[in-house]
Amino acid sequence: MKFAEKCPKCNGNVQTKIIKKSIGLGFVDIPVAQFCLNPACDWYQDFSEQKNPGDIKEDILQVKIPSVKKSRKFSIALGGFIFIIAISLIFNSLIQPNLQSQKNVGKLPDTLNTSGANITPAVRAEHNQPSAATGVKESKKYSIKIDVAHGFNPAAMTINTSDIIVWNNEENQRTRIALISKDSLFKNKILAYSDKYQYQFNMSGSFVFVLAEYDQFNHTYNEYPKSGEIIVR
Repeated sequence: MKFAEKCPKCNGNVQTKIIKKSIGLGFVDIPVAQFCLNPACDWYQDFSEQKNPGDIKEDILQVKIPSVKKSRKFSIALGGFIFIIAISLIFNSLIQPNLQSQKNVGKLPDTLNTSGANITPAVRAEHNQPSAATGVKESKKYSIKIDVAHGFNPAAMTINTSDIIVWNNEENQRTRIALISKDSLFKNKILAYSDKYQYQFNMSGSFVFVLAEYDQFNHTYNEYPKSGEIIVR
């Protein structure tokens, strides 16, 4: 059976009926039949009756392959993606170790020199453990109970410089009381029941503290008679 460009019967125009079949990334147009467009002519041939596609005498298979431009765009995009990944790997392998090295600059060694010769004051303050060579004692923390009926318990205490006092409010009959430093070591502290406040004494001397009723509407303080004293050597 031969593929016809003109009707072999009346020499009129013919029309080819095709079907599309996908192959890989493209598709193939396969002719299945031809017929004459002349209404008075009944010429018709059916290619689907051919058992072997090679029996069709003309090369009428039309394979359509995806556009080369699209393939190039895909290749360029893929190449760009691979390039970005490569740059990221190079950054991680070269730049990150340098950043880590910069972070480690000035970092304290795990083992400090206990002689005190190479330890800066900032390091001593952070660790709060002065060297034995300086002769300064370590800071200690002391607790004092406060309430309106008893005032300060204990009422007086002697400590060393750098020691810490913690006042514990045990007044459960009043909503809040104020802890006041008569020597203005700190601003007045409003404490509710079970609240705590601590202060580190960094200079020697004698310091007096009182409790007061706080008027939250007028922002005034009415002091209670009992006071407490801290002596710092």
